[in-house]
Amino acid sequence: MNTFVQTRELLLETLAQLKRLEGPELWIKALRVVKERDTGKLCYQAEEDLSQAELTLLRDMLKVKKSTWDFYKQQCRESWHTWVLEHFEND
Repeated sequence: MNTFVQTRELLLETLAQLKRLEGPELWIKALRVVKERDTGKLCYQAEEDLSQAELTLLRDMLKVKKSTWDFYKQQCRESWHTWVLEHFEND
C-alpha cells in the first residue's frame, strides 16, 4: 500500500516519461502504449490506496482530468483483456 506522497511521486515520474514519448516512429508509439498501460495500473492502485479526497487532490495536483485518468485505466483494462484472450483462448 502506497502513501499519498509515494503515489504522487510514482505518477509524476510516469507522466513525465509519457510526455517524452512523442513522435511518429513505431517504436515510440509502442513504448507509449506500454507506458499508458503502466499508468493505468498506477491509477487503479491509487484508487485502492487513497481516500476519495486524496484522489481528487492528487489528480488536481498532477493536472490530470478525470477523462484522462479513465483513459489510462481503459488502456490497462484492454491490455489485461487481450492477455487473457491470448493465454486462455483454447482452454
